[in-house]
Amino acid sequence: MRDIDLQDVFNRAFLYLVESGVEMTGDQCCRLLQLLEKAVLASQADDSQTSVRDRVIDMIPEYFSLPTLAVPEICPPLKRGSIGYNPPGVDDGKG
Repeated sequence: MRDIDLQDVFNRAFLYLVESGVEMTGDQCCRLLQLLEKAVLASQADDSQTSVRDRVIDMIPEYFSLPTLAVPEICPPLKRGSIGYNPPGVDDGKG
């Protein structure tokens, strides 16, 4: 594996964590490097087809607690409405 490949994996994982809301302190970066090391060793040990990048991304929840995603309520609530349109052939009872 080339050095640039590992740098790309680190950068992708780092940006993933930052965009997920994890504050990347010095300790967090060291934890990410440990994760990268474990993923590289696991990839070399079993010679699988799984890339180091995929392993790192899959292992992130083991090393970092990611904030939960809060999905806001829809406001105003969706309700069925009418704009007064009656397709041809439909009796509206007024006629």
